[in-house]
Amino acid sequence: MAKPSQSVIQRLAHRVRGAFGGAAQDEAIADIGRRLARIERQLDSVEKIWQRTRHVEPAVQALLRGWFLNPESLPYPERLSARRFRISSQNQEDGLTLVLLGEAGVTCHRFVEIGSGLSGGNSGFLARECGWSGLMVDGHLKHMIQVGRRFPGVKAVAAWVTRENINELITSNGCAGEVDLFSLDLDGCDYWIWEAMTACSPRVVILEYNSMFGAERSVTVPYDAKFDRHNFHTAYYGASLTALTRLSARKGYRLVAVEPTGVNAFFLRNDLATHIPACEPARAFRLLEKYDVLMEQGEDVYRYVEREKVALVEIP
Repeated sequence: MAKPSQSVIQRLAHRVRGAFGGAAQDEAIADIGRRLARIERQLDSVEKIWQRTRHVEPAVQALLRGWFLNPESLPYPERLSARRFRISSQNQEDGLTLVLLGEAGVTCHRFVEIGSGLSGGNSGFLARECGWSGLMVDGHLKHMIQVGRRFPGVKAVAAWVTRENINELITSNGCAGEVDLFSLDLDGCDYWIWEAMTACSPRVVILEYNSMFGAERSVTVPYDAKFDRHNFHTAYYGASLTALTRLSARKGYRLVAVEPTGVNAFFLRNDLATHIPACEPARAFRLLEKYDVLMEQGEDVYRYVEREKVALVEIP
């Protein structure tokens, strides 16, 4: 939440100087300073309250869905997404993950989380509440030191992930072979990392897609081991849902759901829970709300690509 800037204070002080003189001027400026300091303290309090309560509405909605909806009466993928909820994930992925793990079956209670952040990503709930172990990787060293403290049963590794080192990271940290969950969220060359990953065979896969690419186009940013999305347009990163679905199909996985916020897509290995049908990207696709706002304002990632002459790779 924004606080009064120094320029605002300076403008107010300038107006006071024009209206008063001498001691009255000094007292008026001091009074403005006290009032602004009080406003800042109040804003800090409001910010803290908002941070504590901003997930209340989604939690209430999850309870209402559980009370009034009968998931078994719904078609796929709504039969899955209706059971979403949030404990520690970003967008209610916890509930969807548990549903899919229940359908697919759990064999080893292990996960690989690439791009965990401080929260543990989509595996934080499993590590904290369900006693799972596994690997969490993120490029921020200090964050991963904290992650190691927060999740003592997890191997927390600070590393910049590339397609050249993804398999070594997994193998050297004891997660090769069968794992129950693989989650990938790097906001970068995710398509190419998932393509290169062969060290483990996850039962459930969660991949972040870039919804600003739309439901129809099958595209990704080109591979660059040093890719940093902060050097580009806010929506120039990652891959479209269709591109990730096509790649996953080649790797033996089918798209089964997207969480309704429009960030993460869920895939099941083809030999598991065969009663859950594959879902076409156009059927599952959801647009992230902030991208909808940008597009309403005339922002468009494809126009940016054309204007700045940056590349996109079409995925057949």
